[in-house]
Amino acid sequence: MYRLPPLRRIKAFRSTPSGIERNAMYDFTFEDLVGDEKVFFAEYFDKKPLLRKNAMPGDVRDILSVRKLDELLHMESIRPPYIKVNHNGSGVPEKGYTRSVVVQGVNITDTVVPEKIYELFRAGATVTWCSLNQIVPELRDFTRVISDKMAVRTDVVGFMTPTKKRGYLPHHDPVDLFIVQLEGTKRWKLWDLPAQREGDNASYTDEELGEPAIEVLLEPGDVLYLPYNTPHAAAAEDQVSLHLSIMMRPRMWKDLLRETFEQAASGPEFNQYPHIGALRDAGTEALFRQKIAALAARMDALDSGAELDRLAELGRTMPGSSHGTTFQTIAETDRITPSVLLRRTAAVVEFGANDGGRTQMTVNGHKIAVPTPVAETLAGLEADVPAGDIFPGVDPERATKAAQGLTRLGVLEVAPH
Repeated sequence: MYRLPPLRRIKAFRSTPSGIERNAMYDFTFEDLVGDEKVFFAEYFDKKPLLRKNAMPGDVRDILSVRKLDELLHMESIRPPYIKVNHNGSGVPEKGYTRSVVVQGVNITDTVVPEKIYELFRAGATVTWCSLNQIVPELRDFTRVISDKMAVRTDVVGFMTPTKKRGYLPHHDPVDLFIVQLEGTKRWKLWDLPAQREGDNASYTDEELGEPAIEVLLEPGDVLYLPYNTPHAAAAEDQVSLHLSIMMRPRMWKDLLRETFEQAASGPEFNQYPHIGALRDAGTEALFRQKIAALAARMDALDSGAELDRLAELGRTMPGSSHGTTFQTIAETDRITPSVLLRRTAAVVEFGANDGGRTQMTVNGHKIAVPTPVAETLAGLEADVPAGDIFPGVDPERATKAAQGLTRLGVLEVAPH
């Protein structure tokens, strides 16, 4: 079960349109979490836990640290449900650690009080940071990597547990988990998956579960994978423990079929409004049967591979992992010079008819009129072209200015180095 892959470091650099290279945090990959992908999906995914010792590259405190959570707690903007406190297996009421504050004339009724959180932590409470990927931009790297591979919604939750304390009673979750230990150590007890997996939450007593099937100690850099509904319990050892639970929300067959059904039933033939009450027409039942048959025919005619690809893409674009650099791109557009290579973006551009030498273009909701030769050049642009040469016959400086404007609109982008 336990595999020890070689430790590897990945130094990441990110390029910008101006050509400036910036040091970045370590870039994490799906392989850092699972090791060999083929082995993971064949032997572990949705079947049994996987432990990977020393799996994450670099200093994992760069991902998130106890010190970073101190800073986050004092931001004066943290509110439930982004933070929760659990003491002796029970949740602490939010009123016990929040207060009202006035921000720009608006009364915020549930801002977290750092001193009260610290008091609870000193008393042995676990502090849970929910959906950290919505608060800490770097943690969206995890959600993007996993959502891209798994086509599911992904969220990151942080658990900080005092020394020698157990944060929660034994339980199972309705989500697959990647546990990443960041600071301290934590001992995990795992029990066998239940015979019936309903995809729900459930808590247990120690007596109900008996002896654990597996017991492991997680140290910084270790990764543990748990299929959904795996009963587990964890306790900090001789130091404060901080770990991330990266939660993958399963899309069951019933969820996928529901999305496929909604797509198949979106045709105009299913938009009529029937009366189905006690006074319905005699033919309504027969018409209902016809609609069922028509829907079944549409479902049967689906290209299953193409439909699974569509469903996968929907999963990759669920909330929790979006990213972008539009502000940065717009800010750096002014530094584009005639020699910078540009190319067409993936944005859909609609070209109108030639009207007196000018053509209307529509892109990202913006409508602009450009000289028809410019529109024709953009419509046929396939290769990377220097900004100064992008419009033949136009002075390079003027061409660059025009290219800058089209880059701001999202029609063009700087070609990667």
